[in-house]
Amino acid sequence: MAKVHLGQVPYIVSVMHSLKHPSSSVNGVLLGQAGKSSDGTVQAHISEAIPLLHSHLSLAPALDGAFALLDEYCKARNLGVLGYYQANSHHLHNDLTPTGKRIADKIAENVRENHKWVPLVCMVVDSQALDELADLKAQGAFKEDMSGHTGVKLMLRTSGTWGPADGVEIEGVRAGVAQNTLCDEIAFAHHLDIVDFDDHLKDTSKGWLQPLLVEQGKEEGFSKCAEKYP
Repeated sequence: MAKVHLGQVPYIVSVMHSLKHPSSSVNGVLLGQAGKSSDGTVQAHISEAIPLLHSHLSLAPALDGAFALLDEYCKARNLGVLGYYQANSHHLHNDLTPTGKRIADKIAENVRENHKWVPLVCMVVDSQALDELADLKAQGAFKEDMSGHTGVKLMLRTSGTWGPADGVEIEGVRAGVAQNTLCDEIAFAHHLDIVDFDDHLKDTSKGWLQPLLVEQGKEEGFSKCAEKYP
């Protein structure tokens, strides 16, 4: 059995990455730590989302370069790749594409070379569900239980195949806190501040790993730190 906690910050960063490039497919990885409890239960905490590409998601040289840098980043912070996220250019398509599945499967193969028990999460942004979420926010109609209104579709891989995301919990979604924060960030256009590896390749002065954004987001609140890194 696996229990996965997906933090509010990586949830918001992933969705905002998709909203910065609404006419393109985007992808990224989810980072965190995993371990086993005394009763054998696998527990994982996803604390960061790292935006990768917003064009040519299957471009091998770009992915290879990004993952080489990610490997060093993870080693320095004692993190591991615990998931993959994607948003599709076609707003009616909220399933993992064949390209996305190949990337997610490759990530799974690399992770399981050393840690076969580590669960992996796949998150696909659902544009239609995001529109519905925005409508609920505009109408002030958030419910007592908002866990069914996240704007994303989750899958979990625990035994070689992708299946239902049982045991995956997104921080703050049940009470609507995460969704409310997400909507506020979008209203302030902070999604335009998201930098991915594609952006870094075009302008190397742009920091795509954003460690300060993530770390300060935990302490100060996402809005405040987003304002500091335009």
